[in-house]
Amino acid sequence: MELTECVLRLKQLAFLSTASADCGAQAARELTALAPEAAVSCAAALAAQTRRRHWSTAIAPDERLTATQRTALAEIACGHVVASSSLGREFTRSREPKVLISTLRALESKDLAERTPNSALGAYIGGPPQDRVRLTPAGITALASVIGLPPTGPGTAPGTTPRPIPTATQATTRSR
Repeated sequence: MELTECVLRLKQLAFLSTASADCGAQAARELTALAPEAAVSCAAALAAQTRRRHWSTAIAPDERLTATQRTALAEIACGHVVASSSLGREFTRSREPKVLISTLRALESKDLAERTPNSALGAYIGGPPQDRVRLTPAGITALASVIGLPPTGPGTAPGTTPRPIPTATQATTRSR
């Protein structure tokens, strides 16, 4: 996504959010349901463009975060994660990729995420409300330091792309 597209999308989101407030709570929820995901997408595109243009001034990513935790921060920012409990067990509900309760607890222990009790709809009609998971200010900062960066694996240096593994056909062709 180009910078001009990002700015235009963000202006559209701001207008839609403001205009939907006059439509009632349910209509506003429906009209802005995809806004968090679109905002995070724009932020990732803007961060990638900024890093590409001004790499020397980019914030160093938080090395204390695992790839799973980085993904969880982005999913939380998109509004895709809720937490609940049943029969004495805590669990999370999220889209793919799944955010496990252990990952949420790790983020909470680092003060990067927090739960707002009973602020999300139940998992089913008539079900008890769930806890919305939100980023703390420290979580927003941590996400900002890694958003737009290419994914890194355990043996991959930040900012580099791992070499693709050759397919069986390619490996056979190279060995000849």
